[in-house]
Amino acid sequence: RRSQGRAGHRHLQQGGDAMRSFGRERYATVNAFLNKSLANHPFAIAAHRGAPRGDIRENTLRAVIASKVVGADIAEIDIIRSSDGEYFAFHDGFEPSRLGDVGSLLGRTGEEIAALRYSDYPDTYYGHVERAGDILKGIPDIVVNIDRSWRYWDTGFLDWLDGLHLEDRLLLKCPAEPRYLSALADHAVKYMFMGMIERTEQLELFVEDERINTVGVELIAKTCDTPFNDSSVFTRLHERNLFAFVNALDLGNEQNGLCGYDDTTSIIRGPQYGWGKMLALGVDVIQTDWPEMCSLYRQRIS
Repeated sequence: RRSQGRAGHRHLQQGGDAMRSFGRERYATVNAFLNKSLANHPFAIAAHRGAPRGDIRENTLRAVIASKVVGADIAEIDIIRSSDGEYFAFHDGFEPSRLGDVGSLLGRTGEEIAALRYSDYPDTYYGHVERAGDILKGIPDIVVNIDRSWRYWDTGFLDWLDGLHLEDRLLLKCPAEPRYLSALADHAVKYMFMGMIERTEQLELFVEDERINTVGVELIAKTCDTPFNDSSVFTRLHERNLFAFVNALDLGNEQNGLCGYDDTTSIIRGPQYGWGKMLALGVDVIQTDWPEMCSLYRQRIS
């Protein structure tokens, strides 16, 4: 069933009832699991760094599993690389708040990173920094959005990823940078890809090369005069069979969601004032720090 008040539901082709598939037809097999997941609901939910709650830490396998349990369709993990070439799930720059006074993880060996423990209090244990491979080998039936890996695409990451044989479950992303796009275009395995844009004209950078399996676009809205507060932008994406992915994260830096349609607004004032406003524009995927609450809202409007 379609949610009321939302014109042009993204799952229906104009003038008919055929299900829309995001991405190019030539990559339909790779994109099948994603498209099936997105077709099940009026919009998809992406859990930011998984669903860390209680003793479950972000960027861990348990956080990814929890994402599935609370109703998310996509779980995000961040990637860093050790000095000896191992990949871990961690957002560098957050070491002080997650690990304490340990300094930067970049430049450390894999053994050193694996020994680090999440701890909020002295002498307590809340898990360790996990190897990305261990997480990806254990994922449930969910799409994993791999963030911040683009800096390693042309120096071995994509080859490493090939060994996991998960091309139909992994969604890669990167900013509008030719170096990253060239690495992706030249790679034999056509992972699902989502371009990150801050301006509408950047869209062309992500759709012109058919060697890239572009399935969607993440719209980065940094100010309230963003051009993305316009339903015609979403119509344009849908005409190209691309989904629109938008953050509802309240980052505490005045760059919140799309014109303030963020998680905090959705929780404090009500989802119709945050997530609902996004959906009215035509957003297909909402990335949130509150996937369980977003899932309850989705159930109500479905």
